[in-house]
Amino acid sequence: MMDSMPADAPRSVPPSSRRRTRESGVFVRDTPGVQSLERGLQVLRAFRPGITSLSNAELAERTGFPRATVSRLAATLVSAGFLDHEAATGLYRLGAPFLGLGLAVRSGSAVLQAALPFMREVSEGQRINVGLALADDCDVVYLDSVRKSQLGIFRHIIAGTRLPMAETALGQAWLAGLAPAARKQMLSVLAQRYADRWGPIRREISGALAAIGRDGYCSRDHRSGVMAVATPLALPGHPLHALNISYRAPADDKAHAAECRYGELLLQTAERIRRAAA
Repeated sequence: MMDSMPADAPRSVPPSSRRRTRESGVFVRDTPGVQSLERGLQVLRAFRPGITSLSNAELAERTGFPRATVSRLAATLVSAGFLDHEAATGLYRLGAPFLGLGLAVRSGSAVLQAALPFMREVSEGQRINVGLALADDCDVVYLDSVRKSQLGIFRHIIAGTRLPMAETALGQAWLAGLAPAARKQMLSVLAQRYADRWGPIRREISGALAAIGRDGYCSRDHRSGVMAVATPLALPGHPLHALNISYRAPADDKAHAAECRYGELLLQTAERIRRAAA
């Protein structure tokens, strides 16, 4: 017969979600969220730069929610002012509150305020582009991008621009900065999002993670005459960020030397930001 635990034996109490959040640096939630709120936020996420107006059917397609559900959520968001509705066309657009919310995110970011002087110094001194980003859903979103491109490079990257996390050096660097358990969870979400396309993308991510483990940064060709190097930027008490440098791709025989030079400059800049934000 197995010994039973004495009635007065102390029981192990798992640490609170608040404590685990503090210790891991990753938000932990034990209780389920409010489903209607989560669905409403997914409706808002359907809007992207270049996708400024959407119909009820398009919102349903992008979110995967039934049209009736989307209609109820959109009506609530219109009433609250977060969406505008054009009666003549039936299209929805983001409302005015997002202008203030975006500015509040940028002005309230202590990491961005610490980083901007160094980003500008590097960008202006080297005539290259330096960007700082956070993650949202399966994308990374630029907090800011200081653009000092050489003549002939035209890239419309501004604060708020979204890039796919799995397919960019910036996003792959952000993934590398996650704790192993959080990265495994995020990769599972990405695998579902990409479905049949996931195999080759997962291999690219694995290569980027290996490069960051070895060199501190990863690189990627944007197939438009531009190369990018990126590194994770983890600071205690702040969300995980990623920092990148993009530059004109040189001739093949000089590509490796350029990557090493800009990669080292990127790591130096990240370290300066860490010290300033500490």
